[in-house]
Order: sequence, then structure tokens, then C-alpha cells
Amino acid sequence: MAECTNGSPLESEGACSTTAGDSATCPDGMDPLLPLWSRTLQADGTWSAWTMETGIACPSESDLLALIRHEWTQLHIEAPPVSIQPGTGTVVATLPTVAYTSAEPLTHGAILLGAAVTIRATPTTYVWDWGDGDTTTTTDPGAPYPDHTISHAYTRAASAATITLHTTWTGHYRIGDGAWTAFDATLTTDSTPIPLSITHPRTRLVEGPLAG
Repeated sequence: MAECTNGSPLESEGACSTTAGDSATCPDGMDPLLPLWSRTLQADGTWSAWTMETGIACPSESDLLALIRHEWTQLHIEAPPVSIQPGTGTVVATLPTVAYTSAEPLTHGAILLGAAVTIRATPTTYVWDWGDGDTTTTTDPGAPYPDHTISHAYTRAASAATITLHTTWTGHYRIGDGAWTAFDATLTTDSTPIPLSITHPRTRLVEGPLAG
């Protein structure tokens, strides 16, 4: 208990000392860390006197950041969907296949050490695996045709290829309405793969009229 910062924390069975203790008013609405007391069971079966190991204090930045990092690892981020053009499931080799996704950041709120903390995950890197051995890494989520910025031209026909997107998210946090602060943590999501078939039309000379 916060008032147990001086003297013995226990007068008898679970009773806190009535000795007035120190107090702390912490910034950003954070709750103070309570004192830590200890005593030792001695060889004769009796307990030593209580000793205060640490007094009442405000959480440090590292205390809060450790909880923010833990909260970050518990986030369940849904991978952004992938769209391609043409969207028929069949694309033509040598012609560009356009791909794009969403770039919306996600936020998560939590009360940590008594402070209101908002964690933001922002997609920053996209790795496009085209399913033919080629990959493209971008910081751009792309856009639909005709404003597209990400495309891939397959070199040959194939009965099947799969486009997969791996997205890396970076983290920021803020306390209350304060400024956003970056922390060195990332998460990676894998979007639902898109199966394709690839055709490669060819021209050939044939005998006979083209129209009957």
C-alpha cells in the first residue's frame, strides 16, 4: 500500500502500518510504483524485520516502454487484401499484371501503469512475391490502373502461379494526446495468396480465309 513507505508494512496479520508514508504524483496520469518490502525466514524459525528495498516512485520511461512492447506483441493485425488487374484469375504473359493493396494504419488503445496509451501500427514495406521466382520490394502500396505504380510481366505461360504479399508494420505510441513516438519493433503479415493462370497467346500463319 502506498502509505507503507516508512516503518514496518505489517504490524500483525496483514495490517498495514499506520505510519504516514511518502506519496508521488506522476506525469501523464501514471500510477506510482508501490514500495517493495522484504523479510527473511531465519534459522530459528522467526522472521527478520521488514526492510524496504525500493520506495514509492513514478514509473520510468523504460518501465512504460517495456509494457508497450509487450502490448505490441499481442496485437492481432489483419493482413491487408491484395487486388490485381485484370481480376479474372487469368493474366497474359509479357503484359503488365497490376497489383495494389491498402495502406491504412491501425491503432490500439490500452491503459498501462494508469496512463492512456495509443499504439499505432503503420505498413511501411511491401514484398510482392509473384510466384515465378521474382519478388518486388516497395514502400508504396500501389494503385489501380491507370494510376498504377506496381506491376509485373510474366515471361512465359504457366498453368498456375500465386501472388503473395508480405507486409511489414512499424510501431509508434503516444500517451494521452501527446506526440507520436517511434519504437524499434516490427510485425509482418502475409496476405491471402491469389492464384493465377498465365496464358501466352502467339500468332501463326494459317491457310484459308479468316472470314467465311
